[in-house]
Amino acid sequence: MTTGKGRSKLTTVWLFLGFMILAACSDQSAPTPDAPLLTQSELQTQLDAVQLAHANIPGFSLAVVLPDGTLISASTGMAAPGGQVMSADTPVRLASISKTFVAAAVLRLEEEGKVQLDDPIAQYVDDQIVALLTADGYRADQITLRHLLLHAAGLNDHFPSEAYQQRVLTDPTHEWTALEQLEMFVDTTQKLSEPGTTYSYSDPGYILLGLLLEQVTGNTLGQAVRELLALDQHGLETTWWEGEPPADNTPSRAHQWLGDQDTWSVHGSVDAFGGGGLIASVADTAEFFHALFADRIFAKPETRITMQTGLGHPAGSDYRYGLFTNEVAGYAVYGHGGFWGTDAVAVPDLQLAMAGVALEQSGIRALRTLEGELIELMVSRLPEQMTQTSQP
Repeated sequence: MTTGKGRSKLTTVWLFLGFMILAACSDQSAPTPDAPLLTQSELQTQLDAVQLAHANIPGFSLAVVLPDGTLISASTGMAAPGGQVMSADTPVRLASISKTFVAAAVLRLEEEGKVQLDDPIAQYVDDQIVALLTADGYRADQITLRHLLLHAAGLNDHFPSEAYQQRVLTDPTHEWTALEQLEMFVDTTQKLSEPGTTYSYSDPGYILLGLLLEQVTGNTLGQAVRELLALDQHGLETTWWEGEPPADNTPSRAHQWLGDQDTWSVHGSVDAFGGGGLIASVADTAEFFHALFADRIFAKPETRITMQTGLGHPAGSDYRYGLFTNEVAGYAVYGHGGFWGTDAVAVPDLQLAMAGVALEQSGIRALRTLEGELIELMVSRLPEQMTQTSQP
């Protein structure tokens, strides 16, 4: 299950960091401050205070990549009952943060000339999927990749439905397929709108994009994302897709809780086909977001600008291509959250990125509040020549 399962979930996801786009063309060569904007000890002190105020949360972790590329991190609590200490290198299920990676992978295919964003999804999924969508009132020949990237395809979402959640809780070890997920989608929901008219968060839309990535590349979704985004070359050693084997000597995945329920044994296929699926440490996740906005992921800076601006998004939507948009302390911020208590944000004009996790889902509110406070603190410490707010 991923962030944004229904409009009520989306409100929670961006409770603190809801914002409008201001930095389509961020200055990647902005000067860096002479002194660190934030120190390791300060970060640990701040996170310790959050943990103290939320003793019911098993643990937190937060990684920050500073303008000079230095990564600092802080962690609290236990990654597993009985002794595994939480750290920024402990892998967690990212849930919907995976959408940022999937969107970037689709844009890499566009860079390579293998897809166009206005192609209909019907070109890239088999007839069985097209028939399934048609039976629920959707026209796969009119829903484009752009619509899906923007959550503007008019698709509903089965993840928040009582029927789906009850099935997952009743049989948490069931191994789902992408087809089963889409069948659950059409069985439990109805069409919302015509494509391109409104924003509505939809995991099934990103499942369709996952199928596209597999179809075009001939690889599994995990392999496709890994190769298109060059994850190995970026040194993201604690990042892999559900179902893939982790690298040697990778720490055990953390236990992530939903209330008093330990979800560690829930089969990863409940959310593994594009709407979610990535497992990564918060350190790796922060490094990826920093690389993304430092133009080290795409072949052309224009592609990163395309991702930020989200051409074609419905009026009023704060979603672009795999990214929510916001503003903090006068600076444009881009990011995504995940259902299991994860969050990642970047401030391109300041060359800052951070990613964190609360090991029990309800702790994400406190973590996001801290993220916003840290951004404000770092902005307050900027040299005068850097204290220019983002411009459209």
